[in-house]
Amino acid sequence: MLQYTVYADLNCPFCYALHEQLHQFGLLQQVDWRLVEHAPDIAIFNKTAESQAELASEVFVVRSRVPNIEVALPKARSDSHFASLCVIEAAEHDVEKSIHLRRLLYRALWFEGKDIADVSVIYDCLMEAGLPTELDIEEPQENKLIEWQIAWEQGDFNLRIPVICADDGRISLGLPSPEDLKAFFKGKEIDSQDQHRESCPRAEQQTIAIYCDHSIEIVWPVIAILRNDYNILLPANLTELKNLLQEDAPDLLLLGTENQWSDMFALCEEVNKNKDEFPLPIAFLSQQVEDQLELDAYQAGAADFLALNRSPAVIQSRIKILMQLKQSQDQLARSARVDGLTQVNNRREFERNIETEWRRAQRSKRNLSLIMLDIDHFKPFNDGYGHLAGDGCLRTIAQTIKASIQRAQDMVCRYGGEEFAVILPETDIDGAQLIAERIRSAVADLKIEHKFSSSGDTATVSAGVASINPSKGGSPHELIELADQALYQSKENGRNKVTLS
Repeated sequence: MLQYTVYADLNCPFCYALHEQLHQFGLLQQVDWRLVEHAPDIAIFNKTAESQAELASEVFVVRSRVPNIEVALPKARSDSHFASLCVIEAAEHDVEKSIHLRRLLYRALWFEGKDIADVSVIYDCLMEAGLPTELDIEEPQENKLIEWQIAWEQGDFNLRIPVICADDGRISLGLPSPEDLKAFFKGKEIDSQDQHRESCPRAEQQTIAIYCDHSIEIVWPVIAILRNDYNILLPANLTELKNLLQEDAPDLLLLGTENQWSDMFALCEEVNKNKDEFPLPIAFLSQQVEDQLELDAYQAGAADFLALNRSPAVIQSRIKILMQLKQSQDQLARSARVDGLTQVNNRREFERNIETEWRRAQRSKRNLSLIMLDIDHFKPFNDGYGHLAGDGCLRTIAQTIKASIQRAQDMVCRYGGEEFAVILPETDIDGAQLIAERIRSAVADLKIEHKFSSSGDTATVSAGVASINPSKGGSPHELIELADQALYQSKENGRNKVTLS
């Protein structure tokens, strides 16, 4: 009997629909279901009107594609990372029960509309699946998730999900219709044009910008081999290209020239200089094949030099490698900025941004405010309920803090342990106090049970607020000290309070 490998995300309605179909057809036992994160930041940016409209559109497509599958529209997507780790660990105890757990988690989100990042939801699913409620999530589970993620990213799937790979080499991309799914599991091919139509829109194609200082016809053969796999942008002139790079940088820039090499090398150097955080790979396209030109291109910062007289398949393969490297670099940069557990910015990003915002406030002569927050009596919570519950509490409160912040320039960071910091540019002490009180109230409204607290029966936060006009002196360290002292006063005065410095 043929066996199949599936790459899918708990956070995707298309993957949920596929899982439900395979369950109904009794085919899940033939499948090695590998969980991936097709958009790791999706749960961080899931509150915007655009993301909600996109989610509604996806659910509508799933309903149309497989009307026999019941799918609801959740309020928002969840952070599926920890739930995926639980499924991986559950398989170490009992494979059959781990499959049941996976289905329960899918249905919790896409049928019941629950948040599968919520520890109580995961706990209920573990209980119903007959699994231990205290799973040991350690490095082996993380490594397995990373291994699956890399295999999916490096596979020939164009970053789409769900993916079904048969042992005989056949591949299905996207959500097939029930008829096509049955046919695929009977050993038949699925029409490639049809199967690409219904896959998760969040797994967007990467974008390549191609700029030539001469006729586009020369590089058209390259465009022809790329346009089915990537979004292609063709800026008409240098000004349009520079505007594009400033507004929404592509994943790869291809520069074609035959005569203006010095100008193109200068452009390459300029782009590389201004893209420290998310480097933009640049490759040159040319009919000229000269060693010195190629060396000059690399010295200017180019990632590759592609000769147009080479086979289109060779050029396509080299570009694919560049795109894979770009994706890996971006993910590495994001992981360096984001705290893995809470999915808010980490301490390193806090220290970098407090310095940046301080210098910006010096120039604008506007106030810079800071809120320091601490979860009250968190150690007793962690000791009493266990680390699984503690991690869930941290994650839920972190996302509640983030949801309370409305401006794009405001930043929530995990400062350390159970302590968080909120950077508020161009905000005075009164405005910062309002935000701090909003956060305190929102966390209290969660009503997370905390019977081990000495100041109440639910989890709460204490906050300290400080504000300085950097143009009048002081330092970022002084701002942090003032906010930290105010936080200390909140704790001394009974906790679950906001104190101004």
